[in-house]
Amino acid sequence: MKGAIIGDIIGSVYEFHNIKTKDFPLFSERCRFTDDTVMTVAVGMGILNACRTGGDLTEALTETMHDYGNRYPHRGYGGRFRHWLRASDPHPYNSWGNGAPMRCSAAGWLSSSPEKAFELGMFTAGPTHNHPEAMKAAGVTAMLIWYARHGKSKQELREKAERWYELPKLDEIRDEYGFDVSCMGTMPVALSAFFESESFEDAIRSAISVGGDSDTIAAITGSIAEPFYGEPVALWHEAKQYLSDELIENVKEFTVAARSFRSRKLRDYLAD
Repeated sequence: MKGAIIGDIIGSVYEFHNIKTKDFPLFSERCRFTDDTVMTVAVGMGILNACRTGGDLTEALTETMHDYGNRYPHRGYGGRFRHWLRASDPHPYNSWGNGAPMRCSAAGWLSSSPEKAFELGMFTAGPTHNHPEAMKAAGVTAMLIWYARHGKSKQELREKAERWYELPKLDEIRDEYGFDVSCMGTMPVALSAFFESESFEDAIRSAISVGGDSDTIAAITGSIAEPFYGEPVALWHEAKQYLSDELIENVKEFTVAARSFRSRKLRDYLAD
């Protein structure tokens, strides 16, 4: 989760002012957290809330995402998502947008197997992005997070990813790549940024250097890079300066839950 948030905050400056190089300041006074961070946290808290109450997971995700979105307005939500936030009884709207994979980190951290991670990732897309491409993107991202957490090599992760996506070489697409909010246009780039990286920071720089929807690409890349390379402590310390106290506490709460996954209540709920 921290990796996605760091990527979002660093990328927020470059979303509409693309920079086609890896040489740029990571943080500045113009950085902010966007909808990627809000929904990443909301999904994590929604899963935990469902585990605590034993309630329906889709209902818990819908309620928590709706609540957080309205508590943190004006964070760059897409038009259809803003309409969803205003609805008194929100329903999915068959979106294939990249809002699905950017928010699914929690699924990769809480699941007991790669299959469960894929399934739970798809669940996190469902309240809004119930198009097959969006659900696939969230499922693949969560699955790769699970594999990265469990010590799989980058080559093993690449082989898993290439079952679903054709991965470009960033140097070959950087000049022409433009703004694309679809899962189909975002996932290959975000995944390649991770696979071509040498460290967590390098993964974020690579993701942003391609251009396009920079904060979301970096959030997806960062969500996979964090478990693979390890928690980027110094970058997280910097990123926290841009977050509300509530969001920081939510991340702490989720981190504790993820580390103590052996809690019978949490494990049993997600196993059903």
